[in-house]
Amino acid sequence: MLRKGVRRLTLGALLVVSVAALAAATGGAAGLNLVATYDGLSHDAGGVVCNSAQAFTINERHYCLVVTTYSNLKKSGGVEVDLTLKNYDQSTLTNPKATLTWSPSGANLSFVSSNPSNCSAQAGGVTCSFPNIPGVGSGSGPGTTPNTSSVKLFLSSNAAANVGAVDFTGIATAKESGNDNGGAANVEAQTVDQSVDTNAGVMTYGSSPSTDVTFALPGSGSELDASLPRTSSVKFRGGSSPFLAQFQVSQLDPTTPGVCFPGISCTGLDLNTDLSAAPSGTFSGTNQILWTADVVANNTNVVAVHEYDPVSITAAAPKTLTTAGTRFANCDGINFTTAPAGLQAGKDYFVRNATTNGSTTSFQVSDGKGTVSFTGSGSSFSGSCIRIIGDQKAEKITGCTTSTPPNAPAVPPAICVAKIDNSTVRTYLWDDANGHVGY
Repeated sequence: MLRKGVRRLTLGALLVVSVAALAAATGGAAGLNLVATYDGLSHDAGGVVCNSAQAFTINERHYCLVVTTYSNLKKSGGVEVDLTLKNYDQSTLTNPKATLTWSPSGANLSFVSSNPSNCSAQAGGVTCSFPNIPGVGSGSGPGTTPNTSSVKLFLSSNAAANVGAVDFTGIATAKESGNDNGGAANVEAQTVDQSVDTNAGVMTYGSSPSTDVTFALPGSGSELDASLPRTSSVKFRGGSSPFLAQFQVSQLDPTTPGVCFPGISCTGLDLNTDLSAAPSGTFSGTNQILWTADVVANNTNVVAVHEYDPVSITAAAPKTLTTAGTRFANCDGINFTTAPAGLQAGKDYFVRNATTNGSTTSFQVSDGKGTVSFTGSGSSFSGSCIRIIGDQKAEKITGCTTSTPPNAPAVPPAICVAKIDNSTVRTYLWDDANGHVGY
């Protein structure tokens, strides 16, 4: 989870928007965790639910199907459902298959892809063929860990307004080599539905006005929206494979220490965006992210503060820090996730004396009173670059309106602000890194 909310600031007459980013997919802090998952366990024709204990009390059929659903997703976007086969049998499970169907039809679900790609759309559902699953051996019994095989299914969703949930049904069949039927198809399928467990296979759509979640699908654009406490959104393109994208808006107390950047006041409106599961390279100067938010302000002199994803930082006592790339050459501040002795994790510092040689950037930090010394050299730590956006002319876009966002800038980041009335403005913020926006 992010360490704290984005910072909203005012510098004199300037309203300052701050943006703090969650950790990238390659490491860092965990996500927002707005999605609720549920593992629906299969049952046989007699209604006996398959689990690790009961699996060994049933003759000839020692396998289970688990259907994992993800709730709180938006109605228009992407959906994930996971299918897992578990083999508790002594013998290999051969030619295993599972079929997933759903209702109501008003959910308007369509199969997009699977990982691995062993599934295909069928009339009214999806069928997946699994590889043979080895048995657990002659000594199997209660307490034995089953051998498993799983697949992630991704579906597009465009649910009707009156559809609040989807009921998924999963049915698995298989042959068991070496059973007394000579390897014939096992006629007792394993089924996941609501006849035994009313929660099994159920996916409920999200309805909170402060959160929005989807699975971003490849080759398509996604937008997450929130209406409370203020109208806000984040818009972005999908990556090379589906990924979970989460958005949450909240109102922080701007007088709480740590909410605002040092020496700057803020409004406390917090847009927490978690795109950390996106494949590497998803976002760039040619594939940018657009945040939009209505902010309390009586003028359009708005700047932004972006706290980028944490990166690895090498310490060289007493004052020099080094990181790969050139982003830190433009940093106004840094917040350490982990810090060398003498510096404090979770505290904002100013970046000073940044220099770059093209492949790395070296810098020092200040607490506002002077550059700060630390002890220890050679160890790797992590921290987030904090950059004020809009305090330079090149970072400002003009001509936007309250109804039309600007075109993406040639070189991000950039901000554009349009006045709604005498107390509210609409801000558009483009950048090439996922994260968290505050005002």
